Amino acid sequence: MRLAASKINALERRGFQAQMTLKCCQGGARLAQTVFGWGRENIQLGLTEKRTGIISVGLQSAFSTAKRSQEKQPLVALSLGQIAESHSQQDPTF
Repeated sequence: MRLAASKINALERRGFQAQMTLKCCQGGARLAQTVFGWGRENIQLGLTEKRTGIISVGLQSAFSTAKRSQEKQPLVALSLGQIAESHSQQDPTF
């Protein structure tokens, strides 16, 4: 079960964990943590999502649409790379 839970995305994994917790552990997150080795906080979140129907979105996935600075301004990234390269040594001498 641990392998199956690791192969799916976070939302599906929390749903699977909540479903297995309800089925095998009478809805007890602490018991499911002990039996399956899953994080209790994730199990509790999955149970809450299943009970309320509201899906929790983490900050990283909510704000991850921003492009990296190297993609926004490739010339600046190239210039900074050249500056850093000119100040670095391959084989430092002391």
